[in-house]
This record gives sequence, C-alpha cells and structure tokens, in this order.
Amino acid sequence: MKKILMLLFILSLSVVFGLAFTNEAKAYENTAKPESTVPWEYPSNKLLQKQSADAPLIADISKWQGNIDWDKAAAALDLVIIRTQDGISVEDYMHKSYESAAKRQDLPFGVYSFVRAGTPAEARAEARAFYNRASKNTEFYVLDVEVKTNKNGYSMRRVVNEYVKELRELTDKKIGLYVANHLYSSFNLDTSKFEFVWIPRYGYTSPAYNHQLWQYTSSGRVPGINGNVDLNRLANGTKLEFFTNKISQTSNSELVKKYYVMNPKYVILKKKVKAYKKRDLVSKNYKKTYAEGSVLKVEKITKSSAGTPRLELSNGLFVTASKALVLKTTAAKAEGFYTADDKVKKIITKKELYIYDSSTSNRKPEKIPQYTIFNVNKVVYNGSGQNRFQILSGKFVSASKNDVIEAPSTIENYYRDVTHHLQTKKKMKMYETLMFGEENDDNAENKPVDVAIGTNIQVVGIEYNKLGYPRFRLDNGKYVSAKKTLYKEIPWYEQ
Repeated sequence: MKKILMLLFILSLSVVFGLAFTNEAKAYENTAKPESTVPWEYPSNKLLQKQSADAPLIADISKWQGNIDWDKAAAALDLVIIRTQDGISVEDYMHKSYESAAKRQDLPFGVYSFVRAGTPAEARAEARAFYNRASKNTEFYVLDVEVKTNKNGYSMRRVVNEYVKELRELTDKKIGLYVANHLYSSFNLDTSKFEFVWIPRYGYTSPAYNHQLWQYTSSGRVPGINGNVDLNRLANGTKLEFFTNKISQTSNSELVKKYYVMNPKYVILKKKVKAYKKRDLVSKNYKKTYAEGSVLKVEKITKSSAGTPRLELSNGLFVTASKALVLKTTAAKAEGFYTADDKVKKIITKKELYIYDSSTSNRKPEKIPQYTIFNVNKVVYNGSGQNRFQILSGKFVSASKNDVIEAPSTIENYYRDVTHHLQTKKKMKMYETLMFGEENDDNAENKPVDVAIGTNIQVVGIEYNKLGYPRFRLDNGKYVSAKKTLYKEIPWYEQ
C-alpha cells in the first residue's frame, strides 16, 4: 500500500511539473514571434552559431522578457529593438518602461509593431497607433509581418504598402520590414518601400533573400535579461551606425561628404528644394518650395530626429543640407546674383556678354551687345556657384548683377537707341545724373533744369540707371528721360 501511495505521489508531481514546463515553453515560444502560430525555421543542429566577440550585440525584446536589469543589459548591448504593439488592440505593457530605460542608459533602440491589419484602412489606423504609442526617441520603426491577415480581397502587399505609406506621413526615420525567410515569397511584399529588411532564420544558414539584419537565434543570452532572448547580426556590408545613427569617425567623414555639418551661412540651390516647418522633412510639415537658383540665408545646422543634418533658415524654415542639392556661397556672391525669388521677367545686358546653349557649359558662346533686352524663362544654377538666366529662346546668359539689370515692365515705352531725331512735346527736366526726381531727391548736386517744349535735343548716347530705365545722354553731358510720350520724331525733311 505504501508503495502504491508513493507511486501515486510521484506521478502527481510529474503531472504538475510537466504542466508547468509546458506553460513556460508556450510562453517562451512567443518571444521570437509575438503571438504567432506560424511554423518557424529551426536548425536541425541545436548548436547555434555563436556571435563573434567583436560583432555588435543586438537583441529584440517584448513583454516576455519581463523585468530587466538595465545596468547590466545596456553594458552588454549595442542596440535593442522593442515591441510597441501586437496590432492596434494590444499595446505591449512593457514597451514604455523598456524605452525609458534604454534612453536613460544611452542605449540606441528601435521599435517594432506586429502587423494585424487586414485592409488598407485598418493599416492606416494601426500605423497611427504605432507611431503615437512608440517613443519619439526611437532610431527606426519596423513592421513585423509574419501572419497572413489580409481580407476583403486585398493582398498582403497592398495592406503593408498602405501601412508604410501612412507611417511615412508621420516620420522621416528609417522604416524596416521583418518577414520570415520561408514566408518571403508567398507574401510578395514590396521591400523597396523600406530602408532595410530584417529576416529570422535560426542556425548556421543565413537568409536566402537580401537583408540588412538577420535574427539568427531565439535562444540567446544577454546579461541582465532572464531566460532566452532573440539575437541578431548585421548582414555583410551593413554597419551598426546605419541603425543607431551614432556616427563613428569613418562614417562622419562619409557624412561630411554628403551634407553640410557646419553652418555655410548662405547656400544657393542646385535644384528646387522643399522647405518645412520642422526639422523632420515629412509631408505634414511641408511649407513651400524654393526654386532652383534661390539663395537662402542659413541660421544654423540642426539634425532631424533621425540624426540627418538640416539647414535651419533665417526665416525659421528647414531644408536639406545635402551637398547634392545646395551649395555654400558668400553673402557678397549671394547678393551679386539674381535668384528665382527676384521673379525677374525681363533683363538688359549692362555690357557686351555671351549667351550659351547650356546652363553649365561655356562651349560655343554667342556674343551679344550691350543693352540687349531678353525675356526671362527662369533662373538656373550653372554648377559652379553661379546663376544663369534661361531666356525664352532656351539659351542661357549670366544672372550676375554686374552683367545684367532687371528691366522695368514698362521698358517698351522708352527709346533704346540713338537713331531718332527728337523734339520735346511736353515740359521736362534735365539732370546731372542717371537718377531722376523722386528717385534721387536727396542729391543736392542733381537739381533739375527745365527743358522747354519744342526743344530739339542732341542725343549722343543712351545709358541705363540702376533701376533699369534708359536715359538719353546729351551733348552737354547731362541726362533726360527716354520716355517716348515726351517727344515727337522730327521727319527727315525737317531735320
């Protein structure tokens, strides 16, 4: 009887411990694939490939990791990726605590959302919830796509495209895609919509598809984290700073090649550039577009929330600091050229110049005389720190204020040559300089002299003042207006 009771006692203990082990296994089973039930790829050989000693330690975590000793974990980890939500209805109750701790420990982190949306509308709502719930200190966002959720005739590709599109409206930070190696083909997702792809495939064999991050085990160990944890390694050619946005000396030199990292004071636009109300250059922050050839005054260099350099302008707007789109210039040079903001429609050449077939090339120039008038199509950047006007013929001429002057809209109302024999038909004034009347009231030496009606004027030349108005230069060295309504032409037989 005692033996029977002992056997029953041992049997009951086995059942209890067996159930406990089963429940723990089920709970752990979800650490690498939150709430998922899809078959996963595990290696036949349980000896998992070890991370090399000099490789960064990257873990992804969720509520299943429970309380973490962040002093120990942060000392070991180079990057952690934290789950924000499981669809729109389940917010991971540990994510805010994890994010705060990572921020406090100066540990770079990203965030991910397990995708449950089945339609484009659900995808948009889920994307907004993801963004609103996740810490704005995140370095990047990830869509975790590992179960088939599409419905109502929509494909997984369409649903995920709508999800990432909505997220793009909210942030300019990197967005990645997490998709299993064995589901990659069947889901047919558009990876071109993402900055990086993260693929889980456990064991020695790396993912079969192009990727930047490889989740290679669900049985990793990290100091400060109890139990197993997912670990990841970078793909060949992918650097840790791609995810962390912490610039090393090497990557900083690469950054300097692409962006201005010190205030250039003034920039000229090589192409049209959008300006935004905030340093994150996303559509919801869009304010206006500056045309090619515009010159902008820069207040300071700032960085987007993703760490990308931006130019903060003197008017409070933000534009790209990319050297492919903007070029440093000086205040003198900036003020020395007409820009798109001047909205010049017509110009007069101040001296003999050349016109060109190209905005950037000086080949095959055609000489044009002083005081030639051109109608302007637009201002363009010539590739070497200067602007040119594209005229209506499609050719190009200097936009330097030393070479051309903006013509008044009424320029056609003035004589622009000296071939006419003229007599005054209205009372008018004669001046010592090119600036007349209200244009130069403070010049005591430029007091006008009356010219009587019926006076034949002896014109020896024509000159333009700084406002673009033509003046007749007389044989006595003084100037009168060249406005046509002031004169009548003397017929040849009366000359």
